[in-house]
This record gives sequence, C-alpha cells and structure tokens, in this order.
Amino acid sequence: MNSKQTLLGLIAIAILILLGWFVFGGIISWLGAQDSSVIAAFTTAVFGLSGLWYAQWHSKSRDIAENHRASKIKVYTIFFDLVEKFQAEEITDKELEEGNLPEWLKEDFTKLNRGLILWASPNVITAWLSFRTASTSEGNTLLAMDEMYKAIRKDLGNSNFGLKTGDLIRIGLKDPDELN
Repeated sequence: MNSKQTLLGLIAIAILILLGWFVFGGIISWLGAQDSSVIAAFTTAVFGLSGLWYAQWHSKSRDIAENHRASKIKVYTIFFDLVEKFQAEEITDKELEEGNLPEWLKEDFTKLNRGLILWASPNVITAWLSFRTASTSEGNTLLAMDEMYKAIRKDLGNSNFGLKTGDLIRIGLKDPDELN
C-alpha cells in the first residue's frame, strides 16, 4: 500500500470514530431526557437486538464450518495417505534425491496443496510450511509432522488439551519411546 492509501484509510477511520462518537453522544443525551420506562425499553431492545445478531452470526459461522468440514477431511486424508505411503516406503530415498518422483506422488502433492489453499485454516497452512521446511532441511521432521497433526485436529474441532509434544506421532511408531 502506498502512503496516499494509508492516509486515506486513517482519515476514513477517524471520520467513522468521530461519527460514532456524535451518534453515541446524541443517544446518551436523548436517553437523559427520557422517562425511566423509555430508557428501560430502549436498553432491553438494544440488548435483545445485540443478542439476536450474535446468535445469527454464531449460527451462520457454525453452518459454514460444518459445510467445510467434509472438504477439509478429504484434503487431510490425502495428507495422511501420503504419510502412510512414505512410511510403507512406497517411494525410495533414491527417487527423492534424484527428483524422479512417480506421477501419482506429484498428483497427490498437487491435490494436497490445492486443497490446503482452499480449505485449511491458517494454523494448518503454517504447520504444513514448517513440515516442508523440516523435511527438506536438517529439522526434526517427526516433530513437525506432530505439529501438523495437531493443527489438523484443531481445525476439525478436536481438542489437543493434554497432548504432549510428539504424542500424536508416537501413535504411528513401532516403538513409541524411540522419539525421546
């Protein structure tokens, strides 16, 4: 953004704050001149409308999240399938090093990336980028995968409360203590 746009944005915000201040002040002045029964009715109406708007917003947000859930599960299933294929050594380290990736693997990664862009939460995208960085460098790939699992769980509405670092990755290890 350039400086003109920033300045116009700040002026617009200042005008909105000033307008809100005058409207709020006018309402307070009007209420001060009213009978207590009018004040009570006005207060009840404001709180009732606010509650109704909040309930509508919350219901709409929940409906949207529920509609997106099926799409998210499809994307996250691709990730889990890829992890299982790597664990089953369906692709060799030699293929990875030489860049001779099988076509199915390229297609799965393309589907995964597209799905993550469309459906994943910011936490999942951040965890995915960290996982990719860890897997291509000397980072701890297993712990990065654990963070990815936690981000996916959170995005699907599951709690990670009580889980320690590495707990989710230990589930898939032959010896869960080998992560220590």
